[in-house]
Amino acid sequence: MQEEILRLIELQKIDLEISKIEKNMQEIPQSLQKAQKERDQILKKIENFNSIMEEKKKQKDLFEEELKQEYNRLKSTQARLTQIRGTREYQLLLREIEEIKKTNKQKEDDILKLMEEIENLEKEIKKLEEEMKKVNEFFEKEKQKFDTFCAELSANKDSLIKKREKISQKIPSNLLRKYEAIRQKKGGLGIAPVDNYVCEGCHMSIPPQLYNEIQKDNRYYECPHCKRLIYYKRIYLKEQEIQKTSKKTSLKKASSF
Repeated sequence: MQEEILRLIELQKIDLEISKIEKNMQEIPQSLQKAQKERDQILKKIENFNSIMEEKKKQKDLFEEELKQEYNRLKSTQARLTQIRGTREYQLLLREIEEIKKTNKQKEDDILKLMEEIENLEKEIKKLEEEMKKVNEFFEKEKQKFDTFCAELSANKDSLIKKREKISQKIPSNLLRKYEAIRQKKGGLGIAPVDNYVCEGCHMSIPPQLYNEIQKDNRYYECPHCKRLIYYKRIYLKEQEIQKTSKKTSLKKASSF
């Protein structure tokens, strides 16, 4: 029985290490998150500026078409001056020509202003594109590091899975199924040590009678609180490991107050 418990303890260590690896592979580094956020912000600005610029270009094209029509109207009106004989009609036509010229001047100013705004937008977009280039370079560099890190983790995981399979084959199928079922329900922890009357799976005190029974180490036991498989720590773990885990348990208890 002790061999089976030892194998379950080893299996639990491997499962916790695999879970840790999977978590590390899923957690995107802060540097990548920051770079991605910067990319999104810059891209949003570029899209916004492009949208504004397109609207201004459409407005400019419209003004230029209107100005073209006004130039034609001015030319036509000026041509009519030679055909007029009456002074009053001549004066009215001159006023109309002046109004057209005034309108055209305003339209030309508006077009120049739009051209200036478009040029400024193009400069801003160019700056943002340069900034985006730098951010992309940093992002790709950090991503490559993360991909390399994940590849190493994946290789370690594969090695652990193979090791797990070998150990699993040496554990009775009914005991293995029980461990797997508990582990899935209890956050990845299917078996836990007991020391000083405390289950280190749920950190709850177990009855003295059960604590005495566990020390006999003659059958499988369950924690009455969390239902995990439990074993007497001092039989299976070295003194150094007991001291190390006892410190961790004390810290967890202290942090809960």
